[in-house]
Amino acid sequence: MSELLRDRVVIVTGAARGIGQAYAKGLAAQGARVAAADILDCGETVAAIESAGGEALGVALDVTDYATCRAMAATVLERFGRIDGLVNNAAMFGPSSKNRGAELVPFDEISEDAWDQMMNINVKGMWNGCKAVVPAMREAGYGKIVNIASNTISLGNPYLLHYVTSKGAVATMTRCLSRELGPQGIRVNCIAPGFIQSQASIDIMDKFDAHDITEQMKAICSLGREQYAEDLVGTVVYLNAELSDFVTGQIISVDGGACFTGM
Repeated sequence: MSELLRDRVVIVTGAARGIGQAYAKGLAAQGARVAAADILDCGETVAAIESAGGEALGVALDVTDYATCRAMAATVLERFGRIDGLVNNAAMFGPSSKNRGAELVPFDEISEDAWDQMMNINVKGMWNGCKAVVPAMREAGYGKIVNIASNTISLGNPYLLHYVTSKGAVATMTRCLSRELGPQGIRVNCIAPGFIQSQASIDIMDKFDAHDITEQMKAICSLGREQYAEDLVGTVVYLNAELSDFVTGQIISVDGGACFTGM
């Protein structure tokens, strides 16, 4: 086990499965003590980390409910005594036992309920996560927040307006918070992944008979292959490590060169 993140305590939301689970395992492999938080049971994630010699805590969390976010932070502080990082990953994309997921439909066919649920989870949920951990980081004069957006905000993908709009809000939130929290020693950055070959993506492609999405994304990827959750782990580790202490307010595309932003 590496010691790049030794003694650091990092919370990963949406850590019960898929990409969040990959983040949690990757951070633990670098020495972090990980709090795996999710509305779903995180027992599998915790067991995987502990079996590899790491330290983890599973915490129940509904990101749409600030009271449970605050309780989650209190539980982590009680167990580990500090909060050094937050990976704000919990989001609505693929269907689960708790929500129906995003729907590939024209923008004017998105229901008001579907729009509101997307914003409640993907935007309000990120805001709640930040509010819950910032007091501990502010007291310590140090912290790392990593918000997870999507490269769809640069590509402008059609038929997913509610999802893409929510991730655009996450990117904007990141920039604003980096300005506000920087003087207090808290770094806030954002990762914009490409189309990950996760169960959530597979479920959406199955539901809407849209398996050509994978080939379309491969075609625009500079590296010419599909993207997997493990491709994101290195950047998440970097943004939670001392190595990135002078990096804040950045939206980092980790998509194999599918889109380019900036100049």
